[in-house]
Amino acid sequence: MKSLLILVDQLSDWTPFYQDRHVTEINDYLAAPIPDIGYVINLCRDFSYQSSGYYGSLLAEARGELPFPSVRSITEFHNYEKGNVLERKFGKLLEHHANDHQFELEIFFGKSAVKELNALTRHLFERFRFPALRTHFKRLSKNIWSLENVSIISIDQLDDHQQTLFADALDIFSRKVWRKSSSRKYQYDLAILVNPDELLPPSNQGALKLFEKAAKETGLDVDFITTRDADRIPQYDALFIRQTTSVTHDTYRCAQIAERNNLVVIDSPSAILTCANKVYLHEVLTRNKVPTPKSLLLMKHRLPDVDKIIEQIGLPAIVKIPDGAFSIGVEKARTAEELQTKMALMLESSAIILIQEFVPTDFDWRIGVLNEQAFFACRYFMAKGHWQIYNHGARKAYDQSGLADAFSIDQVPKKVIQTAVKAARCMGDGLFGVDIKQSGNRVMVIEVNDNPSIDKGVEDQHLGYKMYQTIMGDFYRRLELANGRSDK
Repeated sequence: MKSLLILVDQLSDWTPFYQDRHVTEINDYLAAPIPDIGYVINLCRDFSYQSSGYYGSLLAEARGELPFPSVRSITEFHNYEKGNVLERKFGKLLEHHANDHQFELEIFFGKSAVKELNALTRHLFERFRFPALRTHFKRLSKNIWSLENVSIISIDQLDDHQQTLFADALDIFSRKVWRKSSSRKYQYDLAILVNPDELLPPSNQGALKLFEKAAKETGLDVDFITTRDADRIPQYDALFIRQTTSVTHDTYRCAQIAERNNLVVIDSPSAILTCANKVYLHEVLTRNKVPTPKSLLLMKHRLPDVDKIIEQIGLPAIVKIPDGAFSIGVEKARTAEELQTKMALMLESSAIILIQEFVPTDFDWRIGVLNEQAFFACRYFMAKGHWQIYNHGARKAYDQSGLADAFSIDQVPKKVIQTAVKAARCMGDGLFGVDIKQSGNRVMVIEVNDNPSIDKGVEDQHLGYKMYQTIMGDFYRRLELANGRSDK
């Protein structure tokens, strides 16, 4: 994997900390590139325009490395207008901890000595992406505080207590700084991107634990990260996204960072792009002659008469916004009036919508495809009394989704498997979940999902632990291939 490098003005600045060969003086770094560096933590004292600290981050970006802070963060820091009033929730936090009308706080990689202010320090760290900051707050009135000043702290200015706080925060931010190659148990490092607060994550906690277990047995060390850790991604060898993806979300940016730094990444940016938008998906599947329900793309400024739509699609009809997920943004129109209303509503937020024929079935097939091979099969039954798998309007939690069962691939109709694999190949060789309706002799692809659901107790009902071993094994195969150790 590519290494992490720490830049300092003088090596003596680093004397209080763990001595590591990945620490170098800024002048040496500016003079010549250092091979195989993926990530740079810049601890220079001066970040003013055209200073050595500024050029350290600038040249890191020019060399294809990811610096912290970035040039953008440096520029935004210097352009920040001081005296901004904090959100009231942060003012309330300060009210409880400040003994005066003034309050000063040191922040190291988003951490401070006052744990009760973690929400505030995380907020400021996301706003000012710097290793060490000194912040000064002023009380304007009850629960109303302003951020009067923010300054960069040089590590040579830290006292003993602050050095400990800084080292601990850096250890949390990037624990690989301290890891010695001689003590490594694993050949590669895998980051699994999750969102602990997501209501409908693609993998539940049970599945995530099994992914971690299978990864370590395969030879992959695992860190669970969030989008807040995007700057750390280049430290790893691979990224596995287990958070619902979207082109307009930070998950897409994380995938781009991973791909740009030559990580093995599932889901890749291209997979997210092609699968996230139903309009794009419709065009790709149509071009490759993959069977789908009868469909129409409708544009806001070229909307045909409703009767003509019904003549081609029939009623009921399904109306979809391009980027919906988990059955959100998918509506059923039973009458011409409903169709007109639902189309108009969706066209308020999207220039194009998709209209499809309604194909009633008791269940949808979900075929998991990895590296262009089908490897798991499930049936997702419709939610109780509903026409979709998910019923977000159900009052009771157990009525919000239908049941599911699983089969071996050889138990599934061959036409279903062949159609699923053909559809997935249009998207790439990553991990996909292909949703298929089977009605009589018709087999139709409804969607191809990047980031497919893999929950313990649902998709793994047939394969069990082998499900997780298969996916982690494919990560290992891809890493070996990327490192020239395999030709398969």
